[in-house]
Parts: sequence; C-alpha cells; structure tokens
Amino acid sequence: MLLELMVKKFYNIEGMIRNGFKLSRDYETLDFSFANFGDAAAESLAKARSIKQLRRLTISGKKLTALTAKAFGASETLGNLESLKLYKNKIGDEGLKYFAESSKLPNLKSLRLSWNDIGPKGVKHIADSTNFQNLTTLVLSENHIGDEGLGYFAEAKSLENLESLDLRNNKVTDQGAIALSKSKNFPKLQLIDLTGNALTAIGFDALAEMKIFNLIRARLSEDGTKLDLSNLKLGDVECKCIAGCEDLKDLTHLYLELNKISDKGVGLLASSENLNNLTLLSLDRNKIGDAGFIHIINSENFSQLQVLMVENNGITDEGIEAICESENLSNLLRLYIEENNYTEEGFDLLGEAEHLMNLEYPEFDREEEIEEEEEEEEEFEDVEDIEEIEEEEDLGETEYESQ
Repeated sequence: MLLELMVKKFYNIEGMIRNGFKLSRDYETLDFSFANFGDAAAESLAKARSIKQLRRLTISGKKLTALTAKAFGASETLGNLESLKLYKNKIGDEGLKYFAESSKLPNLKSLRLSWNDIGPKGVKHIADSTNFQNLTTLVLSENHIGDEGLGYFAEAKSLENLESLDLRNNKVTDQGAIALSKSKNFPKLQLIDLTGNALTAIGFDALAEMKIFNLIRARLSEDGTKLDLSNLKLGDVECKCIAGCEDLKDLTHLYLELNKISDKGVGLLASSENLNNLTLLSLDRNKIGDAGFIHIINSENFSQLQVLMVENNGITDEGIEAICESENLSNLLRLYIEENNYTEEGFDLLGEAEHLMNLEYPEFDREEEIEEEEEEEEEFEDVEDIEEIEEEEDLGETEYESQ
C-alpha cells in the first residue's frame, strides 16, 4: 500500500512537471504558483529526473517551509537552476541556512525570497556562505532584516558578483545603510532598493555614492574616455558623485539620458574640473530647465563640447537666448534640442548667432542668405569697377584737354 502511494505521488509530480513545461512552452521554466503545491510536492520535485534541464523555478504563495529549502539544497537534479523565486512562503532563517550550506546549486544567479519571515540570522547564513559566488540578484524585500542584517551583509564573503539587491520594507535605518555603503565586498552592486525603510537623506546619499562609483567602475570604457549611465534613475545626488570622481579626467563622452537629473545636478556637473575634456554630453529626457541649460552654456569646463543633447526637457526661449548670447560653446557642431518648450521664433535665433555658424545640426537655410550676400557684394564690386572706369575716363579727357 505504501509503495502504491509513493508511485502515485511520483507520477503526480511528473504529471505536474509535464503540464508545467507545456504551459511555459519550454523545458527550462516551471511555475507552480497556481498549483496545489506544498513541502511534500517540493521534496518530490527535487528528486525528479525530468528537471535536470530546469533553469527557472517559481513557487509562490504556498506556505513552503524550510523543508523545501532543505530538499532543493540536497537535490541532485537542480544543478542547472539559475533562478529560484519563492515569494510569500515561510522559508525563514532555517531555510536560508540550508541554501547557504548547499553546494548543489552552483549556477544559481537569482534568488527571490520576499515575504518569507527572514531576519538577521538568515542574512548571516548568506553572508557566511561561500556558495553564492555566481549570485547576481538577491531579493529579500518585505522581511525583517533590520540594521543587524545589513551589518552582516557588509561582511559577506562570496557576493562579489551581486549586481542587484532588493531590501524594501525591512526595518532598516541610516545606520544599516551606511554600514552597507562602506563595504568593499560588493564591487559590482549597481541597483540597491531600500525604499519603505526608515532612511533619511543621509542614508540614501551614502547608498547613492556606493552605487554610482560601482557603476562607473563597471561602465567606464577601458581607455577612460566613454561612460554610459543612461536610464538608471540617477538624480542630483549621483551627479555630485560623478562630478567628484577623479577617474573621469580623461572622459570625452558622457551619456546621462533617461534619468531624473534636475538643474541642480547639471550645475554640479558643470562646475567639475574633472569633466573639462568632454566633447559629447547627453542629457535627453531629464528634468532640466533654463537654469540647468544656462549652467552648461556658461561653464568653462564644457567649452570643448562639440555635441550637446538636451531633448525632451523644459528649456524655453530664455535658454535659447542664453546660448545665442554666450560664445562659450563656439566649438559646438551638433545641438539636439527638440521637444522642449521654446517657440519657433526662439528656435530661429540659433540660426542667427554668429558664434554658432559652425552648427551642422540643426540645419538652417543659411545658403540662401550667403548667396544673397555674395550677390550684393558682386553688385557692389561691379559698381565700384564702373566708378573706377568712369574716373579713369574723366582723368584721360582732362589730360587730353590740357595738352
């Protein structure tokens, strides 16, 4: 009878696996969030031979306990698993201990354990483990890790490849944020989410500084001339860090489009002597108005700019008039300024500024004006020639009469 039950369970789990693969339309993804799935099913899954190719597994909202973590940690068939998502379960600190002690999940890159009753002890298990060297994404939001947990994170031994850390709503204060920001054990960490915690500007600024310096190290070109920090939700705090980074003294191309930079952030960049070799600056789709644009226009550090991109901001005729009056950007060849708040009359002023005559973009109808000027000069020269001829003829007649 017991053997029959075991066989039935085995075939049940294999049937669930087959149906799961059909739903996902591949043999690398399974999601049992909508199935009747408990610790017993998880233990059977961990032993199933048909999941050796499995790379992504999701089981959320099923009250799974540390027994599931123990089974997965001991599995001989989950060696190719790269992503494990167990939201809204009861894995707890004990479950994290089983994951941390396991060497059977060497390819795990993403571990998501939100709403799992995890505290500081669970984080300590992760921090002390040497089995998370390939982990790039860790989500522990909606737990109760606190400052003590952040202190353990700061001392982590094998999270040097971690790129994204989500610790939303974990009862963390500035103390924990500062402890994490001072850690040298996260050289690749670029995304840190601590929203929903008790942080002030002090804590957020500390994390921003850590994040931006990691981003610069990761994204700066080998020769130090190009840096792309686009679409990273960067704000004025990050601009302050960029402005103060001495590693950017050879930078010629800086891409900052699709962020949240305001006039204040642009002012910080414009005042930085570390950025005085820039020839290209991209600030499309930020929160820049006339004041920020004027910071760029009047900055001696930006006098080498040849390409300036400020599309989709809040620049008006005031900003246009300022760039037409200042000769600081006389090296500018291309100005991308579409989708702002200026008028047609304001835009046309760009074509009239003498120090912007080298602009290749935007294009203005200057050829007709030049041709008209040349024709006027030719007509003037013709008149002068006629007058000279008449003067010579008059002089000749005068000389003849005197003879």
